[in-house]
Amino acid sequence: MRAGPQPQGAPRTELLPENLTQDVVDEIDAYLERVPHGTSCLATGSLIEGFGNSNSDIDLYVIQPSGSTATKPIAIGIRDSRYVDVEYLNLAALHKLADAFRDTTPDEAPQALTLRDFDRYYRLSVAARLKVTDEAEAVLDRCSAERSAALFARWSLAQAAAYLARATVAGALREVPRAVILARQAAVWRATSQLADEGEAYPRLKWVTVKAARRFGADTPGYRSCLQGHDLTPADLESGLVALRERISPDMATGGAGDAVSWTLAEDVATVTDGTGLHLIRGSRSITRIEGLARMLIGHLTEGASWPSAVERTARQLAVSPGDVRTTATPLMRELADAGYAVSSVQGVQR
Repeated sequence: MRAGPQPQGAPRTELLPENLTQDVVDEIDAYLERVPHGTSCLATGSLIEGFGNSNSDIDLYVIQPSGSTATKPIAIGIRDSRYVDVEYLNLAALHKLADAFRDTTPDEAPQALTLRDFDRYYRLSVAARLKVTDEAEAVLDRCSAERSAALFARWSLAQAAAYLARATVAGALREVPRAVILARQAAVWRATSQLADEGEAYPRLKWVTVKAARRFGADTPGYRSCLQGHDLTPADLESGLVALRERISPDMATGGAGDAVSWTLAEDVATVTDGTGLHLIRGSRSITRIEGLARMLIGHLTEGASWPSAVERTARQLAVSPGDVRTTATPLMRELADAGYAVSSVQGVQR
């Protein structure tokens, strides 16, 4: 960052990183001149993190004072070849976000926090405080890049495990292109977890190779080890899944309530078989066709099996673990539930 303490009052573009080009600094300076008194403005994003290039957006956070009733959407403008994104934030919401990161343990992070939470919290923690009021300073001081990294490492590993489960099931269903894409995502999330453990916690996945190069050096053994599997090919799918499973514990996956969740078809839903697919019919209101894993599981349910039994039977048919089936099934069943075709219960409480 550009050196020098920040006095109260005047905006300080000298707090920006020294490697920013003058046109970027001038653009930010021009915006700061329009920021109202009592309102804070931060510069953040990839340019502040050091990843940016000539086409990177200029990301600004505007923190409105307490008591402000004005609500504004994200404002996006374009200057020459780059965008200027301005996001308006609320102090009360930022305190709530800081509380969540303070009170959440690493094991709780996969259920309690979202990628959007990490993105905003981390960006706040590394932002250049160009024009900041005392009340904004107080909440910004509560945001820690180290805290974000500690929680993001565990969160990312849970994402890796979930993608690995889905890749494994897709492979068992012989959906090879889909399995490859999911396995690559598992590898990227695993690398993201490792990098967060080592202090590289910027949340956007598109920067994973840049973070690895910054941490290990481009194309070094450490770099290649970190990113192993991110460019997996169909020919390497089977061995790639084995290698990923050696590095990612399936138990790290989270589907919400895990084993406590069971699913049934809604009472007004009938089923009609159609070749490899299955139609679900909600009276005279709607109809949908399901295939693959959902078709197998619901087929067992219609035969009278309980949800745990349906999962076990399907796992045996596919030669995968019941955990892989549960993890993969969760978003599929939630989608059906949202459309009124299925009902879930959590610890005996129907929702």
